[in-house]
Amino acid sequence: MISRHRPVAIVTGGSGGIGEAIVANLLKENYIVVSLGRSEPQSPLDSVEYLKCDVSIAAQVNEAVLGSVDKLGRLDVLVTTAGVLHSAPVHLTTDETWDEIIGTNLTGVFYSCRAALPAMIAAGSGSIVNLSSVHAVATVPGAGAYAASKGAVVSLSRQMAVEYADAGIRVNSLVVGSVDTKMTTRHKALLSRDGVKIVPPPGQIGRMALPDEIAKAVIFLAGNGSSFVTGSAITVDGGLLSVLI
Repeated sequence: MISRHRPVAIVTGGSGGIGEAIVANLLKENYIVVSLGRSEPQSPLDSVEYLKCDVSIAAQVNEAVLGSVDKLGRLDVLVTTAGVLHSAPVHLTTDETWDEIIGTNLTGVFYSCRAALPAMIAAGSGSIVNLSSVHAVATVPGAGAYAASKGAVVSLSRQMAVEYADAGIRVNSLVVGSVDTKMTTRHKALLSRDGVKIVPPPGQIGRMALPDEIAKAVIFLAGNGSSFVTGSAITVDGGLLSVLI
């Protein structure tokens, strides 16, 4: 029987590189974890409940989140990591590409938060962590839709922090740099295809992160140790945005 005294966390995109690391770290912190994703995890963990869910479809999100709350009796933390990335200049970005990126990266965050908030409001507490990207601040050619979606995630998170502060709910976003995942590898290949050369700064500044390093920041924002942190866009990029040229 599941103990209703343990905190419950829902992670969208929990089957991806960063999402998998977040799920594993939440488990270490004694959370009951529900992972939502369109694909099966490569290395599923026995104590995690994995639910098939496309976050761009409201009905699927509602079913997964509300069903989990009904089953587990509470929801303490929501982490939204689900995301897609395609590369094309704006004048060549199709309606389908725009809709997929915005639908997953932004509308999916909205659907997930909207479904999670009533349980947190009822409890008088909760923490929401939405993953954004350095593309919200500084970007590269071919990332118009992606940059737009990630910039909007920062704004939406900040607004919800104001909206629900008096309900005891904290909302923050993480502005994440380059992370060693399949999405990053694919993005580099697309940029190379389009003749875009990205030269990382020398040394440790702006190095590629391990997914676990991003997960550690999520754990901080999820827990009581960040009780005075809300409405923040916390940059976790290895110093990448600090480089002038």
